[in-house]
Amino acid sequence: MKPLGAGDPASVGDGRYRLVGRLGQGGMGVVYFGRSRSGRAVAVKVVRPELSTEPGFRRRFADEVAAARRVGGFHTAPVVDADPEGEPAWLVTAYVPGPTLRDLLDQTGPLPTDTLTVLAAGLAEALAAIHQAGVIHRDLKPANIIVAEDGPRVIDFGIARALDGTALTQTGFQIGTLGFLAPEQLTGGKLTPAVDMFALGVVLSQAAGRAPFGDGGSAAWPYRVVHEQPDLTDVPDLLRGLVAACLAKDPLDRPGPSEFLDQLTVQHPSDAWLPAEATALLRKQAPAAYLAATDHPSAVPTDPRTTVSWPPAVAEGQSLAADPRTTVSGPPPVADGQALAGDQRATVSAPPPVAEEHAPATDPRPATPALPAPAGDQVMASHALTVRSSPGPGFGPPPDVTPVQPSGGLVPSGDAGARRGRRATVAAAALLVAAAIAGLLVWHPWTGSGEPGADNAGGTSPSPRRSTPAAFPDAALLVRLDTDPGSTECHSVIGRRDSTTDNPEQLIDGTCDALPQWSPDRKSFAFTRKTAEGSAVWTANTDGTRVRRIATISGGRVSWSPDGKRLAVLRRADGVQQLFAVNVSDGSTQQLTSGSGTVEDPAWSPDGKRIAVCLQKTSGWQVHVVDPAQPGAEPRQVTHQSRRALDPFWSPDGRYFAYTAGAPGEGTGGDIRIAKADGSDDRTLVRTAAQEMDPVWSPDGKWVAFVRGPLDRPAVWAIRADGTGSRKLTTGSTPEGHPSWR
Repeated sequence: MKPLGAGDPASVGDGRYRLVGRLGQGGMGVVYFGRSRSGRAVAVKVVRPELSTEPGFRRRFADEVAAARRVGGFHTAPVVDADPEGEPAWLVTAYVPGPTLRDLLDQTGPLPTDTLTVLAAGLAEALAAIHQAGVIHRDLKPANIIVAEDGPRVIDFGIARALDGTALTQTGFQIGTLGFLAPEQLTGGKLTPAVDMFALGVVLSQAAGRAPFGDGGSAAWPYRVVHEQPDLTDVPDLLRGLVAACLAKDPLDRPGPSEFLDQLTVQHPSDAWLPAEATALLRKQAPAAYLAATDHPSAVPTDPRTTVSWPPAVAEGQSLAADPRTTVSGPPPVADGQALAGDQRATVSAPPPVAEEHAPATDPRPATPALPAPAGDQVMASHALTVRSSPGPGFGPPPDVTPVQPSGGLVPSGDAGARRGRRATVAAAALLVAAAIAGLLVWHPWTGSGEPGADNAGGTSPSPRRSTPAAFPDAALLVRLDTDPGSTECHSVIGRRDSTTDNPEQLIDGTCDALPQWSPDRKSFAFTRKTAEGSAVWTANTDGTRVRRIATISGGRVSWSPDGKRLAVLRRADGVQQLFAVNVSDGSTQQLTSGSGTVEDPAWSPDGKRIAVCLQKTSGWQVHVVDPAQPGAEPRQVTHQSRRALDPFWSPDGRYFAYTAGAPGEGTGGDIRIAKADGSDDRTLVRTAAQEMDPVWSPDGKWVAFVRGPLDRPAVWAIRADGTGSRKLTTGSTPEGHPSWR
């Protein structure tokens, strides 16, 4: 940390945050180390004054601050205050101690496999929280990752978009850092959260020992990123497939954070997630950062005759813990900013330290974090946004470690140095005693009034609010139950899986029943049955009664019209499988397609005006749309995958459809994708090596159920349509497939 310069402000927020020194500087402004009125350590980003005159900057800055405040999770930290309308604009976050991943790798070298898996999981969880808040980091790299004893912390997110359209970006600057930019960032493509997943792949590859496309400073680096495959030689086998998926050229082929976590196998070490040399480095650096963050003049009474004995330091507005063995006597604490007298008669006393196994329960609220200085290669300078977990019992500088000044700081000399040294000694002793008694530092939730979630007219922001994830639907799923797994013969029945039970209820006695589909009013369902006489479509009441045969079909799934009067089915005509509509009441049929391509997987749209099908042409299987009002008209192609596109299913509002990309034995076997009704905005929802297929939407349109696993041992899973909350629904030993939610 560097001292303040002549042109630096002394405070922001009408004095609410006193600036102490400079942490770094970048394209957006200067980052300062500061303190709140109560002495809390904070990082303060003060925006360059000239940016305030850029058209739309303040509005975008305010929008990004609001989005960053919504970010939660274990591996990020909140924005605690901001003033986009200030002169200049500014932003305050927590200050997090600890080395960056960049510093750690420089000093200790590549990380072992188990450490890499914990790092990968922590970073994916952080990106999940960031993306859920509507934020794209755009500059994930080792210099923006803090290494803590309980896991990684992602910093410096939330305000990148504010620079879009300013003079910085208009003159050729790219928000981000060379070496971590995705192909679409280099070629001017659309920016999506997938750029962060690409950067995650680069970070993990570097942490394993090798940059996948070489040094970002190389002139050939952009070409390799856009056109060549990454070098993942040093990435452990356990992670290589996932890292390769993150580094896919097409952003739609990269996994999202939740999908990444679903596929990740985390190997938790027995004691610490870091190797011994890394832990030693972290602990060596921790005392200085910790003391620097807590050495506040108002923390200790000034009267040299005072004997001080107290529980842990407390946050703004919080009462001292009432330990009967502790007392505080003497004059009241000094005002904020008053110097501590260096009288050597000042003493600290307290009960004996508490053994770790007998330490009091820790408070769940996080301790005050700290921030490393931004790296020099960062185009957009932002301060840290990282949460550090509360230290455990006995936290504090070990007795054999002498606190040192933070790097870049000024070491006082003479009387001033002696006074500061004695003041640090008193503060350190008090904190060490406090930690031994209670085992942690507790901080009140960050609000102006001291009450969780309270608004404050003075400008202090309330605690971040998380958006509520969509609850799991309570609608029952129809499924196919395989009664003789692995058999070469068909042995399946129709079952109903309620949201409150683990095991589905069998509805119908059959020997080869499959592909159930709820009717629009959910009072009945259709299914296919194969017998010695061939395949046919049947219907039954919700409880499995009144089973009746409707019409002969050639196989494949069926789909209800929105009015419940017809079923889209497959039958053969002139030797080719075509699409037909069958009247449920009398079994009469109407042929809807007549081309030379084979038709599969019909899905009637909610408005009744379209039927999505899989159509085989010379280019392979792709999703097409048929207009049932124009029988024989040429189907319109809406997917353009290099792989097969199968199993389309409309969302309840008809704006999107989910489908399967791929097929068994090809690459990952099959992935679940979502596209708009016209085929645009095609993106991956689920992609693993376990093979997925048969997606269906929930009645509320917020979840998608699908099948995962080999053909002889399938299981039903579900995931939110935004890619979060993946869960396995099949819990028993009976394989399940062909889900139908509506």
